Amino acid sequence: MEIPHDNDTWEIFLDEFIEIFSISDIQKHKIFICGSYKKENLATLKLIRNQINTSEKYLGFFELNFKKIHNENFIFKFDLLARITDEIFMVIEHDKGGHMIELGIILAINDFLNKTSVAVLKNTPMTLMLSRGGLLTPFFMKDENLFYFGEFSELEDIISTLYP
Repeated sequence: MEIPHDNDTWEIFLDEFIEIFSISDIQKHKIFICGSYKKENLATLKLIRNQINTSEKYLGFFELNFKKIHNENFIFKFDLLARITDEIFMVIEHDKGGHMIELGIILAINDFLNKTSVAVLKNTPMTLMLSRGGLLTPFFMKDENLFYFGEFSELEDIISTLYP
């Protein structure tokens, strides 16, 4: 299903983007960081964002950064942000929450899938739909766009490799 975003939505988004970041950040390689927003998981996502943003080339951001667009429908909001970004980086530390719905959207839309990399916490319990479905080829390939980490230092290495 194609989600339409009218001109007003795009204008509001652009205004908010410039408010949050800057006009020059529009030129940067934008990385939409997805994952669980539970307190302990959000801390990991913020560390990832900080590491990505140490480079002048990249702008890592979250859906949470944007408060003016599509707050009545988070699927529309995710779709809009996924469209404007150059890459999507998803972290899976558990299989419960909105980020699983976002992964389903990514798998269903080739444009999103083609620009997505996923980092999965090793040995985390997960539904078979992930372990024997969504995280397999042809969707994701280990060490190409699918990575596993145990410690945060391993996740830092993945980020350093993907976003030097």
